[in-house]
Parts: sequence; structure tokens; C-alpha cells
Amino acid sequence: MTECIRVWKCCLSCLLLPVLIACSDIQDDSSSAFPGLQGPQSVSVIPGPLPRSSIQTYTNGSADSIGLYLTDESASWLGLVHGFKSIGLPFRVVTDLSRALEHDVLIVYPALTGSGSSAETLQSLAAHVRAGNTVMAFSVIGGGMQALFGFEDTVERRSLDAVTFQDSELSSVFLLHEAERSIPLESLSDDPNAVGAGLPGVSYSAPRHPAVALYGDGSAAITHNFFSTESGRLGHAYAIGFDIGHYILRAHNGRFTQFTRNYVNAYQPKVDSLLRFIAAVYQQGESDAVMFEPVPDGQSLVVLLTHDVDYTDSLLNTAAYAQAELAQSVPATYFIQTKYISDYNDSRFFDESSARRLQDLLAKGMEIASHSVAHSNEFRSMPVGSGAEQYPDYQPFVFDFETVNNATIMGELRVSKFLLEQVTGHPVKAFRPGHLSLPEQLPELLMASGYRYSSSITANEALTHLPYKLMVSRAYDTELDLYEFPVTIEDEQWRLQESLPEVLALAEAIGAHGGLMNVLIHTDTTGDKLEFQQRLVSALDGQAVFRTVGDFADWWAARDSLYISSLEKSDNRRLLHLYSAATINGLTLTLPPQWRFEGGIDGSVQQGQRLVLGAFSGPAQLLFSLREP
Repeated sequence: MTECIRVWKCCLSCLLLPVLIACSDIQDDSSSAFPGLQGPQSVSVIPGPLPRSSIQTYTNGSADSIGLYLTDESASWLGLVHGFKSIGLPFRVVTDLSRALEHDVLIVYPALTGSGSSAETLQSLAAHVRAGNTVMAFSVIGGGMQALFGFEDTVERRSLDAVTFQDSELSSVFLLHEAERSIPLESLSDDPNAVGAGLPGVSYSAPRHPAVALYGDGSAAITHNFFSTESGRLGHAYAIGFDIGHYILRAHNGRFTQFTRNYVNAYQPKVDSLLRFIAAVYQQGESDAVMFEPVPDGQSLVVLLTHDVDYTDSLLNTAAYAQAELAQSVPATYFIQTKYISDYNDSRFFDESSARRLQDLLAKGMEIASHSVAHSNEFRSMPVGSGAEQYPDYQPFVFDFETVNNATIMGELRVSKFLLEQVTGHPVKAFRPGHLSLPEQLPELLMASGYRYSSSITANEALTHLPYKLMVSRAYDTELDLYEFPVTIEDEQWRLQESLPEVLALAEAIGAHGGLMNVLIHTDTTGDKLEFQQRLVSALDGQAVFRTVGDFADWWAARDSLYISSLEKSDNRRLLHLYSAATINGLTLTLPPQWRFEGGIDGSVQQGQRLVLGAFSGPAQLLFSLREP
């Protein structure tokens, strides 16, 4: 949200409530909002230090998937794993060279060095490529590997500015928009005092063939070499000069500052472009490559209509929005602030009378989610709290835009969830902080409070238009079974009525590859905002699938559990074995062009290279015949 607009709105509240400005310790009988109610009664256990995630979670899979061969288990391999899951790239993590060499397409991560690799390993990888397979390796240094990867020397670099993909047959597969071409590796801030040091890495001198990607100074960031076997099959060797796994985790964790010019409302698929490059290499080197698309039911775009309800009239206006959504047969998620104390921001508007309005939303097929209690910009700086915070004793008071008293992160999470569930009788699974204020410990505190899904960062900050799994303390070692659904469009950055063409262009760019457009519209007014939403829904009718955050997130979590367990091959048949830990319906596979579906899961329909699957869980088999494409 633009801070100036939010401050203006808060100041408008102050004009309406001057007594609140005059006295920061005003006594507000919050217990009168819900007489006799107290809770939650249970105590949330705030997790202590958690162990590093184990690679054993990701060692299942087929040799026909991409192999992630780890040479250092302390590296940021979870970045690649989460990225592969998001984009739908099947993979298997391996630490044993013999298992790694079972893969036709293999990634060596985080480095392939002469000092860190045995002669046997280096020779085996070289033979693997010359036999017609693909090896992608990071930070290729020494070991006599220059001839394999096709460059003369490696130069270690302390600070890199950007990576730009070059035009080639390979890049034509994954570069469909100019914004996908360049990947920033340092801050774009115009502030001369800003810390703008770029990421470290290596460059490769004198590449034998045109580089796949260059740094800003023109040196090679990604090289490509190839070899032809006697049968005519090509083996490929790619050397990558910067740590894509670490880059993905930093982006997902919101750890990049001003790496794009737009906070929100723009197409910034920087993480996605890197993942699409890897996927294109996989499909180049694996004739039986299968991928899981990120949108259900054979569609290319999923749209989440989400509303922040955080102002006096906002709750009243939900009826108009819900009625419009019902008329257009689309659902929406309403993030409700449970404001039961009047303060600097506004007078209280959440009490027992809110129950009827929320029940009406649920009756129309909408979802209720939490938008905190205090809606303070200082949410990121609040103390964690005890995990025992309860209504009505929990009384956060916003004094001004930068000051909140008597507030904790756990109180904001626990009490808002409790009140919404008491009022609606339905579980609350998703959370969005006011002002998208993002504490470092939010992921594990969401888990401790019983949430499953988050929408707490913009897509332009996370540098992705896909959901992803969250990490403990927004760090690098430990993952959680919790997912982020970043915000794509936000109504306070644009005059919406004038921006529909830009929004549709953004939707088209995301949908060209398949992805998520999360649209945030505040319900503080109707008029232009509601009209914009109606026009947007009409324009995307038949081109996108609309879901609530919870519904799509449940589907996404099931998809995240998927893997290809094996692929049986004969001359004219393929038998694909899948496993899903939860029931999933509408999963769409991208198939090799010669595969034709013969049967295996009821309700499945092939549409060209897409196969839309019926509902299944656990192990499943799909039979294909091979025909000329």
C-alpha cells in the first residue's frame, strides 16, 4: 500500500475522532464488543530453534526427472527445491554420484571445483555429457573442466550487477516478454547512500559458443557447450556463475531491497525466468520430460480476488462486493481486521453485529481470513509476545502511524483468528498483515497460531508470480508447511478505472507461462473500485480460473506433495507413476509432444500437450502410447 494514502486515511479518522489524538491512553471498553467472550483458551507454543530441513524429504523421484546433485548440504539447496516445486519441475535430490548419473539431466550444486571434487567425479561427469546427457553446474572452478564447459578460465567476482539472457534457440522457449530477460543482482536504488553491493559469483572468459547470459560488463554469466554422439544425440554442458538457489531464497524471504522499480502492479518475474531457463534445459535434454503446470483445470492464469476490510465503512461495503461477485460467479477472500478498540486509525467497527455480515459473505461462497487486530504499520517491529494473549485483555492501541502500544505479533495473530472463528463458526486459514508489514519471525508464528497460508508480500518484492513455501525466520535452512501467495495488484497504487489495460497486459504476461494474479482491493469505497473489479472479471471470463485463497492454497499444497515415482518405458509405451499425499483435482501435466493418453485416472482429458487429470490421491498410473507429433 502507498504509505501516503494510508496516512491520509488515518488522518481522516483522526479528524473524526480528535479525542483520540489528544489522549493516547484512552480507555476503551473492548469487552463490550463481545460480552462474556474470552479466548483463545489454549496457549500457542512459540517454536524454539528448529533443525535444518533434511534432504531425505526430497530423495524420492524418478531418474527421468531432473537430478539435483548436492556437493554441499549446507548450501541454499532449498531455494532450488522450492523453485522447482513452484514451476512444476520434477526432480530428485541425490548426494551419491552413481545415483546422480542415472539422470539424463543433472544439476551439480552449489559448486563444481577441482579442489572439492575427486578426479573420478570430474571424469564421470565429463563422460556423462559426452555420452549425450546434460550437466548444469554452478561455480565451475579448476579441475580441468574448461574444455567440457567450453570456456578458458574462471574469474571470481565480489559484486555482480545483473544477468541478461541472450537471444538463442533455447531462450526463445522461455523468454516471451522483455521483463523476463534481465535479472538484477544488486539494488536499483537511486540513493547514493544506499548499500547496493551486488551478489558475488564468477564469470567465464572466452566462451567457445555464445553465452546463454551475460553480466552487465559483458562477461559470461552462463555458458553452453555441446557434444555430438555417434548416434547424433547431443550432450550439453552449462556453467552457471551465480547461486540461483540462494537468489530464490533471498527473493522469497523478502530480503532484496529495491531490486525492481515497482513495489507492486508490475510484471517482475525474475525468479521465474531463472527457473524457466532450468526447465527449458530439462526439456532440451530429457525426451520424456513431464511438468506439473501451476494452474488447475488446463487454464493458464489463476486469479485471487482479495479484499482488505480495515476501515469504518469497509465492513458495510462488503455486501456490495459480495453481491457483485455472486452475480459474476466468482469467489473472493475477505481479510477482516477485528478492530474492537478505537484509536488513531479509526473507531472500532468489529463487534457482535459483524457476525451477520460475515455469515452473509460465507453464504455467498466467500472466504473469511485475518487482517490482524490493530492494523499497525509497526507490526514488523512488535515484540513476539507470550502466545497466551486473549480477548478481551489484549488491547493494542495505535497512537500514530509509527507507534503502537500494548501490541504483540502473537496477539495480532491469535486474537484476530479467535474472534473470526467465534463469529463465523468456520476455520480461518489465511493471514495478511496491515500495510503488508512483515516481521522476520512471521512464518513460524503463523504456524504456531494455526494458520496455513499467508499473503504478506508483493510479487514484485518476492520477484515471482508463483506461490511458494515459507522458511523459518525468513532465512535459509528450515522450511515450513506454510505457503505464501504474493500480492500482484493493489488498488492504492493506481487509479483503477484508468488502469484496466495495464492490468490485463499484466495478466496476459503472467498467463503466457501460467501463474498467479492476486488482486487486492480495499472495500473502503465502492464506485470506481467495484466497477473496475467487475470489468476485470468480465475481461478475464473464460481465460482464468477464480479461486479463494484457501481453496487455491489447498490445491497448491496438494500439488506441492506430488512427485513422479517412476517411468516405465517400452518402444511404443510409457507408464507414468505419480504420487500425491492429498487428493488433487484438475492437475494439468505438460507432456512430450509424442505422448498420447490411453488411460489411468478417470475424468482425465488430453488437450494437445496438456493432460488435465481427474481427482486422485496416493499412487496413480497413467498409460501413454507414442505417436508422431
